[in-house]
Amino acid sequence: MKKSPRWIKSTRQEAQSCDTKMPWERGARRQAMIAQRLEASESTAKITLPPMPEGVFLAASA
Repeated sequence: MKKSPRWIKSTRQEAQSCDTKMPWERGARRQAMIAQRLEASESTAKITLPPMPEGVFLAASA
């Protein structure tokens, strides 16, 4: 096995320690929050959210 450059090791360590939620990980909760905000707005123009693509699984965590 070839030796990995040092930058790859540090990049992997940084990626593993990252705790930022990606959009596909917070999808259901985020869509619910946006829908609630849109319903509460006083605007006459209503915006609807597009359906989630098929095969995308959302992790709903509180």
